Amino acid sequence: MRLLLADNHPLFRQGLKALLETETDIEVVGEANDGGEAVTMARELNPDVIIMDISMPGYNGLEATRQIKEYFTNTKVLILSVHADNTYVDQALKAGASGYVHKDAVYDELSFALDAIKKGMPYLSPSVLQPIIKSYINASPASGALAMYDKLTDREKDVLSLMIKNRSRNVIANTLHISPKTVDRHRSNLLKKLSISKESELMEFARLAGLTSS
Repeated sequence: MRLLLADNHPLFRQGLKALLETETDIEVVGEANDGGEAVTMARELNPDVIIMDISMPGYNGLEATRQIKEYFTNTKVLILSVHADNTYVDQALKAGASGYVHKDAVYDELSFALDAIKKGMPYLSPSVLQPIIKSYINASPASGALAMYDKLTDREKDVLSLMIKNRSRNVIANTLHISPKTVDRHRSNLLKKLSISKESELMEFARLAGLTSS
């Protein structure tokens, strides 16, 4: 496994490199001091995995991860950060990271995370996974539905409101003064945003989001 280390603390990188190179199947092919260097070196070295810090000068680790995953889809990114907040974890996963390990972890956990990523499996440290699980358990279906509804544009909400009332494609188009094809586009976009594959699921979503009286 060819690794690139991206962290703006040289002493930390050196210590981590020394530990990693005790593994027979790991080769550290480069070290980046910031997110910009990480993107450039990913292009030059084509590593299998990048161990990426978040808080770095220039491009932070999240922005660097987004750029790397956009152009180098085969390169995996493992976030290694002091941040354990749900927001950072969520942003890292959305950016394309394959795993997230807290810097308080012991080396064995990092080794386990790398092995999981090598096998194509995601990995989250228990210390960052527990708050996510707690948040998921405590979230009500209604709050989740409202959060998804808030992601819709105003026009998509208009189309959704008429769809819930069982209005036809042409009626929606005439009511909103748009073309039927535009109705189709809004319909497709809103169903995708709401993670709804069938219109039969729409009424249940509307009920959870409080868009209907029943």
